Amino acid sequence: MKNRLYIVCMLLGCATTVEVQGAGFALLEQSASSVENSFAGTAAAAEDASTVFFNPAGLAQLRGIQGMVAVHGIDVTTKFSGMGASALSLGTGTGGDAGGLAVVPNIYFSMPVGEKLAFGLGINAPFGLKTEYESTWLGRFQGIKSDLKTLNVNPSMAFKVSDAVSVGAGINWQRAQAELTNAALLPGPAEVRSRL
Repeated sequence: MKNRLYIVCMLLGCATTVEVQGAGFALLEQSASSVENSFAGTAAAAEDASTVFFNPAGLAQLRGIQGMVAVHGIDVTTKFSGMGASALSLGTGTGGDAGGLAVVPNIYFSMPVGEKLAFGLGINAPFGLKTEYESTWLGRFQGIKSDLKTLNVNPSMAFKVSDAVSVGAGINWQRAQAELTNAALLPGPAEVRSRL
């Protein structure tokens, strides 16, 4: 009986598929206090003004005027390994370390507006980072440089319904700048640059 149950559970596990996606250029480093707690309970906690980004309803639970400034350093190492059929005809090289050091700043402000209303403003960069491989690397026709910078401005309001319940809403205005380069198999320039 135990073996049959094990087989049924194994078959159910094989029949179930789960989609997995990487974060890509998403930056979770939006608050010093959240990084300190490894982002545990970030959406529910209202510890400081950074709740503007994660849960604007938390603004109504804060007391007094608060400000918060943080700068996060991210040191990325990105290396390619592997060989493909293109390596035989288009050269070799893994491109070196495509990563590097990135600085991610954020600033938040919150203040009460009366007894039950609160206002908050956040300025941060929720997406970013850069990868840049050597210009003669094996995958140069797929990509050499991918550089993304964003600026997010997030004004928010919250209303305190009771001591245990508050509601909030905010607007995200975001500006993005991207640079994507790759080599081209065309006569002429060695790189084609795209700007978004």
